[in-house]
Amino acid sequence: MSSTQRQVLTTTCLAHGLIHVYELAVPALLWMIQTEFGANDLRMGEIATFYALLFGVGSLPAGWLVDRIGSRPLLVVCLAGSSACMVGMALSPGLAALSLAAAGMGLCLSIYHPAGTALITHAMPPSGRVFAWHGMAGNTGVAAASALAGLLGAWLGWRWAIGSLAILGFVLALTALRLPSPTIHEIRSRPGEGEWRGFALLLLATAFMGMVYRGMTTFLPKFFAVSYTDDLARGTALGGVLTTAALLVGLGGMYTAGRLVDRGHHAAFVFLIGGTMQIPLLVAIHWIVGPALVPVFMGVAFFHFFTQPAGNKLVAQLTPPRLRGLGYGIYFLMTFGAGSVGGVIGGWISKRTGLASVFPALAALLIPSIVAVVLLWLVFRPERRNGRPTVETL
Repeated sequence: MSSTQRQVLTTTCLAHGLIHVYELAVPALLWMIQTEFGANDLRMGEIATFYALLFGVGSLPAGWLVDRIGSRPLLVVCLAGSSACMVGMALSPGLAALSLAAAGMGLCLSIYHPAGTALITHAMPPSGRVFAWHGMAGNTGVAAASALAGLLGAWLGWRWAIGSLAILGFVLALTALRLPSPTIHEIRSRPGEGEWRGFALLLLATAFMGMVYRGMTTFLPKFFAVSYTDDLARGTALGGVLTTAALLVGLGGMYTAGRLVDRGHHAAFVFLIGGTMQIPLLVAIHWIVGPALVPVFMGVAFFHFFTQPAGNKLVAQLTPPRLRGLGYGIYFLMTFGAGSVGGVIGGWISKRTGLASVFPALAALLIPSIVAVVLLWLVFRPERRNGRPTVETL
């Protein structure tokens, strides 16, 4: 890997981790925020769903812009804009203002995935290991968000916790300004064709996987908190730390999946393993109490994030270089846009049948995802046919 490629990968990995810290800071502080504003789980689930929906929906125009103006300026807008919205949330006088600032943050964060992931595929061969490192950085942000925001919230209160995190984004935006990036002409001149039927199946699979992600990350910190204590501050900190411990295991899932992809295993098959193995673990949570909850959620995290390197690799295989930004934009639209309804589904189930019932319901959402990826595995073969590659050879 050249120094330029290393710089691109390092910067995108840091940005990937940070945008997930921002994304999950509110769920980590959920109990504190709803206590101050007097909101129930359903109302907070609606807020989480709305900004998560924008997080996904914004990926589509962001991907379109990536293919026209490049990744670097959009990364700067993503980091600086989301940091400004974090400041807005910290200063919000009520739930309506908080919701508006969170919506703005969702739009700014939506830029990252099509811009950052497309930049990686244009700057270096997008191997399973590269996607694993990039995904592990993002998952570190996912995991660290709960502990970092929860501990800061217990120490400083939720407003100062959110406001202090904004500083990191402003600093990283300055770093992104100096990031090397290939020109649009260079990207458009590269050969490669797409496989759109396979891409459609991948989109269906990732939409339902995204619902599971949103439902789990929205309610897991509170589930841990109320399972072990009745104290608000202690529960917020404990829920954040335990969520971080569980989600950090996802790093191992990403690394393992990346190695499997690089060793020649079909990326759709790797995705299938991750989706299937989550179901019995999520169902079991309804009946498990006490310390055993933590290792079970660790297993869920391992297999949930197991799917990410495979999914990103499939996008690179199924889309041509000239439309790579748009391809990732649509992919993350489904992951975070369609997937955002997992928050409101979880809130609705929690209100009616209790918080512990959320996780078996998420297991049911994995079934259509598994069906779609089985079809993709059966019909898509990224090998040469009639002397020509079916997709871009990476």
